[in-house]
Amino acid sequence: MMEKEIKYTPSCLTKKEKDALKNDLKHFGYLLPTNDEELEEFEKIYGTTQAMFPEHLKDSNFLHKKKEAKSTKLTSIQNKSVEKKTVANKAPVKTLPKNSYFRRLVLAAEIASQLHEEPTFGHVKFVKIQYLCEEVCNMQLKSNYTKFAAGPLDYKSMYSIDAEFKKRKWFDVIKTNYGFRYEPLENLSAYKKYYLNYFSNFASQINTIIDLLKREKTDFCEAVATLFAVWKENLKNKNRITETLLIKDFYAWSEAKKRFKEKYLSETINWMKENNIFPVI
Repeated sequence: MMEKEIKYTPSCLTKKEKDALKNDLKHFGYLLPTNDEELEEFEKIYGTTQAMFPEHLKDSNFLHKKKEAKSTKLTSIQNKSVEKKTVANKAPVKTLPKNSYFRRLVLAAEIASQLHEEPTFGHVKFVKIQYLCEEVCNMQLKSNYTKFAAGPLDYKSMYSIDAEFKKRKWFDVIKTNYGFRYEPLENLSAYKKYYLNYFSNFASQINTIIDLLKREKTDFCEAVATLFAVWKENLKNKNRITETLLIKDFYAWSEAKKRFKEKYLSETINWMKENNIFPVI
């Protein structure tokens, strides 16, 4: 009859037997030394070793401490998670929107403020001066100027500006038999602090453009803005810029442009060159 195999488990060993087993395992190198005395005995049997024993192995409680460290780390991670979630749930701070539309509105207020008393100042002249200020100064205000008979126009922006002027009580926009007139209202000065903040770097150029066109007729402003637009388009297409090309594309813009004489356009182009009112790409 075969003898039944006896399996030993830690629970069936006495404390004395457990200590003896542990000492044997250390003696034969199955357990690493955990204190200076064990290390000295280990080196007597196996010689010195080049292996670097971590300091925590000399502490018999290192496993317990490791568990505590893991627990502390987990708690820290959980706390950070809660903190992050709390921050995310906070209501965003409301600040004045510095978007392109509001900047265009403020620029328009400055133009209207300087020109509203001029008899030739209406929608067409207003749009053309605003277009030239944005383009010459390269403001990148995300305007959407498209081709209209009178030249480049951001149609939606123009009428929304009129509505916003009234709403903020900056200007009253009055339609007359001769076009639109802008009458200052009680809150007009409110735009100025925004203008100084947004456009201080461009103020000199803006004033130059306004002064140059202040007393010019609407047709002249239309011609300058349209020539500027076709000039810019040809630069983008890497075409060689000539007066002949600009006048040709000016007439191709719209049938309405045929009322301008070629000599008038030639003089306008020279005026643009003299006053640095032309695109650079």
